[in-house]
Amino acid sequence: MAVAERYDQIAENHGEVDRVVSTYRSLVETPSFLRALGPVQGSSVLDFGCGTGAYTRLLRRRGAHPVVGVDISPGMVEAARRIEERQPLGLRYEVHDMADMPVLGAFDTVVAVAVLHYARDRRMLDRMMLRSRENLAPGGRLLAYVGNPRLPSGTAQMNGFVIDMPEHPVDGDSCPVTIPTVPPTVLPARYWSCEAVEDSLRGAGFSQVRWEPVEGIPPGAGEPINLLISARVPA
Repeated sequence: MAVAERYDQIAENHGEVDRVVSTYRSLVETPSFLRALGPVQGSSVLDFGCGTGAYTRLLRRRGAHPVVGVDISPGMVEAARRIEERQPLGLRYEVHDMADMPVLGAFDTVVAVAVLHYARDRRMLDRMMLRSRENLAPGGRLLAYVGNPRLPSGTAQMNGFVIDMPEHPVDGDSCPVTIPTVPPTVLPARYWSCEAVEDSLRGAGFSQVRWEPVEGIPPGAGEPINLLISARVPA
């Protein structure tokens, strides 16, 4: 099943998925993201893979404007738009595939939370990085959560996710992720090494590529689910 179709299904039950990820998100993912992001008051942000708009809304509430959310799933975008109708923040949501989307503007920041690891092959990963750069102003920054290639296969992580990874994975290998919803939700993720992600960013024209700290994991809880990387467009 394609990523868009899978997320259309998840959109119908996004409340259950949000329940599963809420603890890890509040303890680890969001605080680490905001520390790395820094102040966004008055800056423009494009949220790639926005889903139902959790980070899109968070960024707007922290003073970013304009903020545009983009997702490949029409169902997710529709769910985000319904939330915007109930709780208006002046957000715009559009349906686009990150690998093939047009230039929507020259944004100060592009964020991509848990979306790059859906690239089916290196060519697609490179296109996703290039589209990110094309939507950034000179000096603009990309901040992205990517799948942690060091996670053990078949073991439930802190948020209950189970990663099904080959014994000796290579870049682009299928690496499905199971979320313990009822029924279980399986995401068609792919394995990408840290080196491949860095190389793809630099190939797209980014500089100052660095891995940001992921903090807040309780002792003994293992590795973070995702790693946080940032890069800039040369000024």
